[in-house]
Amino acid sequence: MVIEINSLSSGNLRNVGDGGNVKGSQGNPAVSRVAAGKVKTKEDTFDKTGSAAMLQELEGRIAQMPVVNAQQVEAVQRALATGSFTIDPQSTAGKLLFMEISLP
Repeated sequence: MVIEINSLSSGNLRNVGDGGNVKGSQGNPAVSRVAAGKVKTKEDTFDKTGSAAMLQELEGRIAQMPVVNAQQVEAVQRALATGSFTIDPQSTAGKLLFMEISLP
């Protein structure tokens, strides 16, 4: 497949393929100043706001927290093993309905 590009002239292609070397003041004057080292560049800086720092701290704390409450799991396991685990059907049904209603 052949692609023909007609909008480029030989003037637009000047200094193409010269390895990035800019010679003299020909072409773009801004590029010439940069090549000569005469342009001072401003370094990018980033300042965190107070809320961004607080969010980052909270994210770190959450990452260190366990996913499961091990003490609660152990208590339920003990209650099941001893037969003392009781289920309140009214409370369970109410919580299930609340979850169902709050779903989008």
